[in-house]
Amino acid sequence: MLQKYASFVLNNAAQVNSIENGLRMLTYILPGRFADAEMASEAIYTLLSFVGVYHDGLLAKAAKAGLLVDKEGKPVEVEATPFNRYHGRLARQSEVYRITSLILSGLQFSEKLIEMAMVKKFGEKTRWRVVSWIEVAKIVLRLNLLQLSGRRMVTSSVIPERLVDPASLGPTKAAHSTLSDGKSASALADAPWKGERSGLRFKAVRDILSQSEGNANLSAFVASEAREPEAISPARTLIRRYNALGLAGELLFILRPLLYVIGIRKLGKSDWRPWALSLLVELASRQMIRTDLHANGESPARTVEKDELSRRKWLFLYYLLRPPFFDRFTESRITRIAEWCNNKPLLSLLGALLQDYLPLWQQYYFYTSAS
Repeated sequence: MLQKYASFVLNNAAQVNSIENGLRMLTYILPGRFADAEMASEAIYTLLSFVGVYHDGLLAKAAKAGLLVDKEGKPVEVEATPFNRYHGRLARQSEVYRITSLILSGLQFSEKLIEMAMVKKFGEKTRWRVVSWIEVAKIVLRLNLLQLSGRRMVTSSVIPERLVDPASLGPTKAAHSTLSDGKSASALADAPWKGERSGLRFKAVRDILSQSEGNANLSAFVASEAREPEAISPARTLIRRYNALGLAGELLFILRPLLYVIGIRKLGKSDWRPWALSLLVELASRQMIRTDLHANGESPARTVEKDELSRRKWLFLYYLLRPPFFDRFTESRITRIAEWCNNKPLLSLLGALLQDYLPLWQQYYFYTSAS
């Protein structure tokens, strides 16, 4: 049954992707439309997240086997990103790392839905107890990843990214047979050779000559195929190992959400101390990590490190949406913006979305937790 479904997904990747995108857009406009609309929206979004990971895995297997083709039937070459190389290598080396990554991702996908269910079924006291346990579970999982990676930065997402846009793919005729026995001789006959350890692909000489029109443009072809050092460096070096200062900063970043939740449970959402403590801890964590990565004159030039540090910088915006800052300053300004948009063509949809999401930001912790 699963093989038939996998074959269907690969043969209709563009159509399946369109359905996913359509349903995902629906989840953004559902809140506020009817009773329990936000819970229905979050349930759909959670389900799509799990299904999307499964579909990405199918595409990754097909890409590895050289089966993906575009709409004109031409082979699609997929080169792994530094992010995928790093996490893929760790997952292949350690089954514990792979399982831990999947559990952590599952919690991140479903935490909002779980919180909503707790509020509606059991009330505030149970909600905050469950939120605390979810944060504890995520801390344990991230600490495990930190140890298994050899004291390296734990990225927000720990599962491989989608390598190719499904909308650009055509039918994959050999999908079922390849996924069932792992290889397809006809599909792999003309595929480039791939190194077992490095994962790098090398083209056949006949392909190089055909693409460079013989020897005439061979030098230009070689120049176009030149790789950056990061593309051929060992996967584990794509994120550097922390020294003591960076490790302390990473631990602070991992523990930050739980400190905030404990503060809210003890002092209440209207108290400034949990908000200020979380902000100070996050600022200290960022400075310690940056100082550690710049040690010995080095700069965080590695792509995975830069992307994660950039993402963490944007997380500071969530402090504008957390109480009591949100109640005192942000809410009134967002309300005015929404009211102004409601009177403008095309912008009225944005105004309606802002008004629909204001109660969610106020009521539910995980919408603004950035954890």
